[in-house]
Amino acid sequence: MKQLVMLLFFSFVMLSCGGYNEGVIQKTEKGQLKFVGNVLQATVSIDDGETFVIDKVDIVYQIKPGTHSIKVYKNNALVVNRNVFVDNGVTMEIEIQ
Repeated sequence: MKQLVMLLFFSFVMLSCGGYNEGVIQKTEKGQLKFVGNVLQATVSIDDGETFVIDKVDIVYQIKPGTHSIKVYKNNALVVNRNVFVDNGVTMEIEIQ
């Protein structure tokens, strides 16, 4: 009987150790840009910053939420010149002709 009581006691102690955790997790704010269409070898400038060349299809680029100026060049010609608003957690598609 004494062993049964000790076993029940230790079982109760082990089960009650888990506890309940509550907290708030605030994720980092970020939006995304996805370029679709004739994207290969397009040169992109965001907010007149450093340019980059798209060399793969179906790539998503992270960006801070807010209004951004997007310029896309193909064969040294400006093919996209847009101001876009990217919301938190939203993927904005930019079509390149």
